[in-house]
Amino acid sequence: MHQVRQRPPLRALALAAVMMLVGVLVILMAELLESNVWLLAAGLIVVGAGLGLFGASVWVARATRVHAVLDEDGYVLQGREATESGLWADVVRVTRGVDRISIHHKDGTRVQLVVARGAMADLDALGEDISRRLDANRGYGA
Repeated sequence: MHQVRQRPPLRALALAAVMMLVGVLVILMAELLESNVWLLAAGLIVVGAGLGLFGASVWVARATRVHAVLDEDGYVLQGREATESGLWADVVRVTRGVDRISIHHKDGTRVQLVVARGAMADLDALGEDISRRLDANRGYGA
């Protein structure tokens, strides 16, 4: 089984960090200005929004993982919202792009597994395993 991870939403994580830092600075300013209630409330709101964005970013990063289960008969790609499967006997070709693997079927359909640039090692390992399984299915190799 392969687990293909997507790149975490780096911009959202950076924005969350900046929001929390600004919120903390505003809270500190409120304390220095002798407990200005409105400034304190604004700081807490900004920190809360930053925490919410951070939590949403972590959830999205986990939700976009794909589990690829390969066996001698075929494959199953399980994501959070969809599952794709096929038999090696129905695969006519597999192509590899910079950030994707495409599995082409006899009926003209194709399944694409797209990853961010940072997950190339996952894609390389998956591609090698697919190649090995296809070769075994077709009787190639030793």
